[in-house]
Amino acid sequence: MFLFNPRVPRGLKGVLIISTLIICLNVFLSALSFAAEPSKSEQQTSLVRSEDVIGKKIGEYKLIDQDGKEFNASECVGKPFVVSFIYTSCIHICPTITLSLSNVGKQKEKQFGKDFRFLTVSFDPERDTPQKLKEFGSNFTKDFSHWRFATADKETIDRMAGDFGFFFKKEGDQFQHMNVVSVVNAEGNILTHVYGMDFKPDQVLDPIYYPDRFKKTEKEGFARLVEKVTLFCYKYDPATNTYKLDYPLLLQMTLEGTLLFSILFFVWKKEIIGFFSRFRKQKA
Repeated sequence: MFLFNPRVPRGLKGVLIISTLIICLNVFLSALSFAAEPSKSEQQTSLVRSEDVIGKKIGEYKLIDQDGKEFNASECVGKPFVVSFIYTSCIHICPTITLSLSNVGKQKEKQFGKDFRFLTVSFDPERDTPQKLKEFGSNFTKDFSHWRFATADKETIDRMAGDFGFFFKKEGDQFQHMNVVSVVNAEGNILTHVYGMDFKPDQVLDPIYYPDRFKKTEKEGFARLVEKVTLFCYKYDPATNTYKLDYPLLLQMTLEGTLLFSILFFVWKKEIIGFFSRFRKQKA
């Protein structure tokens, strides 16, 4: 029995095999770059931890904002505010979450700043300088008086994230992290978390305006947490503040997949045809 089709020159087969391996590796790496996702067990554990902090009072966190000004997160207390954790080099989840918050602010323009504010904190202080935070934030707001973009030293970020029950873990140049924003009341207590990427104004603001009526289940939270897979093959366009299908990626993967199938069929044509012939005979 021959491993390869004997009619194909051995030298050519070697080239085809190497090409196949390169294509497989390229497809794998392309997919991997979009797959910064914790395991389901990590997600479930992180969700439980995030739910455990609801009702707790936030601590003192010395931050630095997009203008390079130092401030303490406790300065936000006195008025309800929404906290999101991001890193600016993220091209998928973080801009989507930030865009959702921007839409909340725009749809509730009269109440924004008067009834509630936003605080976005980067957990990548090594790369997210005040300048980068301002560039990133400018894609979503022109007024930083009611929406501050900030970061801090690693120790402070770790402590703040832990107090908010926020999961993140560095993987190479990217991060695995939860898709969530946290709602804090005027007294500085964490009211609730809103899981997912695409929030509606009522989802974020109902806990502020109607805290007694607001109820949340762990099942619903976890279901929204795993929504992130829907962003595979999507790319954020800061010029339009929207997400669009990443057509170059889709085209690349489609062409590479087609080429991979063609090579495999060309190299193992005889074996593939023989296998299906035997399979049909067995069924008959």
